Amino acid sequence: MQNRAFVLLLLIVSMVLIGGAIAAYALDDESNMNCGSVIAEIGDQQFEFQQKCGPPTATEENGRVWVYDRRPEDFIYYVTFSEGKVERIQVSGND
Repeated sequence: MQNRAFVLLLLIVSMVLIGGAIAAYALDDESNMNCGSVIAEIGDQQFEFQQKCGPPTATEENGRVWVYDRRPEDFIYYVTFSEGKVERIQVSGND
């Protein structure tokens, strides 16, 4: 019986810790991204976005998602492209 209670407690603690870790990496949707003196936004062509914001720090999902890591001064942005246009802009660390 004590073994069962310990396993249950361990399971609950693990779930709480995993939930906290997932929340720490939650992304917020944005409609645009400030790139110095210009604003890049959803619907921009991929080449236009790169002209405004420069090359990404990294890419994910076979180049479909561009990552702009602007830490420590700013946040990390994830820009998703579909059919050559910006489909989604997400930011992490915007708490």
